[in-house]
Amino acid sequence: MTSQISDTVYQAAHQDAVLVDRSNLGMLKFTGQTRLDLLHRMSTNQVNGLQSGEGAATVLTTDIARIIDRLILYAATDAVYCLTSENNANNIARYLMRFVFFNDDFHIEDLSADTAVCAIYGPQAKTRLTAAGFPDKELPLHHWRECQINSATAYLHRTDPINGDGYFVMCQLADKEALWQHLVGSGLLVADETAFDFLRIEAGLPRYGRELTLDYIPLEADLWADVSFHKGCYTGQEIIARMESRGKLAKRLTRLQPETPVQPGDDIMQDGKKVGAYTSIAEGPNGLVALGYVKTNV
Repeated sequence: MTSQISDTVYQAAHQDAVLVDRSNLGMLKFTGQTRLDLLHRMSTNQVNGLQSGEGAATVLTTDIARIIDRLILYAATDAVYCLTSENNANNIARYLMRFVFFNDDFHIEDLSADTAVCAIYGPQAKTRLTAAGFPDKELPLHHWRECQINSATAYLHRTDPINGDGYFVMCQLADKEALWQHLVGSGLLVADETAFDFLRIEAGLPRYGRELTLDYIPLEADLWADVSFHKGCYTGQEIIARMESRGKLAKRLTRLQPETPVQPGDDIMQDGKKVGAYTSIAEGPNGLVALGYVKTNV
């Protein structure tokens, strides 16, 4: 069964901005002197130089470069906060602890149960947030700043854009309802989980459990910006570097517009031959949209 989005939310997402509850994303807190060093040697991006207020997306991969999860790291003065995929914080914490050595000063705290994540997407996202009292200052992608909104402490993060722009507003769970109502009162239309899934498929954003799985490597998932080709060794580097240098990807994540109903896992066919597989499907005002992995030579 495909996800559907209403015309009203669709128009708001493309012309204004929408509000999405993404509190099912996991939140980990890393402390200790070697917190960035460990994350740097375990993941694909250059993260050991992050300063307070900065952030970066990076990917954990297996030794054969398959995707474990895409993480967004946010550096603070004495900690690094890590946004994981939906309901995946505990798995990531257990995975990372397997690689903590005796000389590492690295500690993990799972803050997921006490963290609320509100996402704002659309071309007018910044305008709406400014009207809601957030600072009118440009943030680079994945960078963040602390804000006081009424009596609540909130954290504004620039994130992957959908329809032109994207922000996360995070707070403690106790402040979520008041902050949510404040954002709605500023004129933001709420998009539910179904609508969000349509919008991210339409925008070509991969999602954990669909496009981000152990079946694929980051370059196939179009996560080139999350991979550094100038850093030292990390888990899975050899395969990723070889694929980049040779320019040979077996398959690539592709946006598709099926003409007939399909389901995730269905084959993508061309001239009677299988050329890939669908991973996500959704339905909107203009018909079906989909993501899938397609053979590069096709």
